[in-house]
Amino acid sequence: MAMYKNPKPVIDIVNSPIKQENDLQDYTKKESVYFAFIDVLGFKKTFDDMKTANDIGKVDKYKDVFNYFFELMNATPLLQLGTGCYAGQTSDSLYFYTDRADFLMSFIRTFMHFNMYAMSKDVFFRGGIAKGSLYKKKDYQFYGDSVINAYLMENSISKNPIITIDEQTREDLCCFPEYVEIESEFSSRHYLKPFGLLKKEINLDISDAFHVRDINSDDISKYIESNCRLFEYDANNYSKYDFLRSQYQEATKESEDR
Repeated sequence: MAMYKNPKPVIDIVNSPIKQENDLQDYTKKESVYFAFIDVLGFKKTFDDMKTANDIGKVDKYKDVFNYFFELMNATPLLQLGTGCYAGQTSDSLYFYTDRADFLMSFIRTFMHFNMYAMSKDVFFRGGIAKGSLYKKKDYQFYGDSVINAYLMENSISKNPIITIDEQTREDLCCFPEYVEIESEFSSRHYLKPFGLLKKEINLDISDAFHVRDINSDDISKYIESNCRLFEYDANNYSKYDFLRSQYQEATKESEDR
């Protein structure tokens, strides 16, 4: 009786020619672009906890916050055709890029308002802004030094819920008096004061027809204190909210002294 043997596997040869095309040729390069990469603080842990507790409904707070971000951005002139600016989202991360410092300054003002609104809904962000090259195919297809460095600023430098600015970007923004008011320094790193616009009249470059949502500063304080209690025995996360608490107290005192 002959023993059965599996047939020897072979690879069929396809005679159709393979199209040789360098996709990188479709990308255009800009030497100097400001890229902001902004991430939700602790999103994975929060989402996993929601699934474990079978309480996914709480994720709606993220949907509300992300929706407001794009409502705000679409109400600005930044995303109009011809500006070269773009804002997008990937998972729990937001991003924005532009090649003009004045457009970046406009974005920063808008983001600082949005950031305080997010904190009043118990959503906290950290991020980085860096200047560098950007290779772009479509608005949402890109790579380059600006992207990598902004991500590294967020992931490796911005341990606290702050937006850290690299030196090249900072040098370009220092010509704006309003930037000097909202910039601070921590361990030789420059960042946007989380509450730099607290109790101040905010000059947003948005359509008059757009309804800017109110921000309840008491809710911000409430959620910061709540997270300090939640992470009381978690040194890594506790320090983040304790940092925010001191920043909030400092900003509140400054507004009372004025």
